[in-house]
Amino acid sequence: MNKNDRLPEVDEKLPLRQNLLLGLQHTVIAVLAAIPVPLLISTNAGLTPEQTRFFINAIIFGAGLSSLLMSLNIIPKTSPMIPMVMGANFAVVPIASTTLNDAPDIATGFQIIAGSTMIVGAFCFLAAPFWIKLQRFFPPIVVGTNLIVLGVSLLPNTFHWLMGDKAYDLTESIDYQTLLMALAIFVFHIIISKYFKGLLGNLTILISLVFGTLLAFSLGMVDFSSVEEAPWFGLNLPFHYGIPKFNLTATLSFLIAIILGMVEISGTAMGIHDIVEKEMTKNQFSRVLKTLGIGTFISGLFNGVQPTAFVQNVGILDLSKVKSRFAIVTSGLMLLLIGFIPKFSALISAIPDPVLGGLGFAIFGIIIGSGINILKQVSFEGNQNMLIIGLSVGICMLPSVYPNFYANFPDIIQNIFGSGILAGSLTAITLNLFFNFKELRNGAN
Repeated sequence: MNKNDRLPEVDEKLPLRQNLLLGLQHTVIAVLAAIPVPLLISTNAGLTPEQTRFFINAIIFGAGLSSLLMSLNIIPKTSPMIPMVMGANFAVVPIASTTLNDAPDIATGFQIIAGSTMIVGAFCFLAAPFWIKLQRFFPPIVVGTNLIVLGVSLLPNTFHWLMGDKAYDLTESIDYQTLLMALAIFVFHIIISKYFKGLLGNLTILISLVFGTLLAFSLGMVDFSSVEEAPWFGLNLPFHYGIPKFNLTATLSFLIAIILGMVEISGTAMGIHDIVEKEMTKNQFSRVLKTLGIGTFISGLFNGVQPTAFVQNVGILDLSKVKSRFAIVTSGLMLLLIGFIPKFSALISAIPDPVLGGLGFAIFGIIIGSGINILKQVSFEGNQNMLIIGLSVGICMLPSVYPNFYANFPDIIQNIFGSGILAGSLTAITLNLFFNFKELRNGAN
């Protein structure tokens, strides 16, 4: 093979050792970024330890399968064949939590989540060929603001992790032991973030989680009995909670979440194509969204939630300078394997809430920082872009500050506007259309 016949770097197969090492790096980051979603939903909905373990396994399994679909042409003419690691979409946290809480029982709630997830997955797949025409309505001002809204809306979960059952009682205060432990983890993470570079710099959250769990264990705050009881192997079969059920209110809420996910993954995909030097054609753009739709449908089938791409893994691509999609294939296989190991999910669910609380500001703050970074592309001269950001963030905070703000409204209003993520994101999209419609229209010509 001469020089001109060489495969593009994105399609090159790596030596086994390098492939395994890079795959492991991507897997660690993907797991770390995915586990807050089931843990948050579990806390909000009061899932049992067994239900939480199964949910974590289902989401990691879905992440692995979606990653394989993105990097391998498993289903003909659908895969973009790029190194994109998938995980769980944070935007579904309030919707899934509300669905589970409003359902007569947990099993019915998961049936509704499965049905809604499968429907919106089909929508994403069918809308993929046409989405390129709508992409201009989601410029950086919308994408960046939506990420800020996402981070701000999730931040209150940090207080819930710290306060536990006392979170909604404004007369209660945090106890000293919890505060000091969370503060120690908080400071530890700041210190190692300053001095750790390269691969270790990407693993500071994981290292802090290990440190925090060991600290909590030394204080007698960790119960590993569930890890001992959990089996080593467990199958994640379709329809674990029964045949999917379809609820209009829940489906509309999940539909908004998938649209936000389509906006987010479009930007991530463009960044990955740029790094791996693969042209982002209309066909490639369509394949990214088709694969997102297929992954979402399958995740619903296997009891998970909507997947999304992780910006952190894009950072590993850029840092390692290795562009091969086969490292992501390895990562996807590792995630699939982890999805069959209940002991792993039991270990994750055994992490005390105060430990997560000590890292909550960092976990959700990084999302806010990513949004601010995108907004560097936005002009604020002679327009109302600052107002779009301010109003969107303000609207997203209403449900967090006063959870019963929309309590007397119909269910559809409560589900959409009672979620700070959906309300703030819809505000950003609507205001951008109102203030910048002329520029958007001219951009289409």
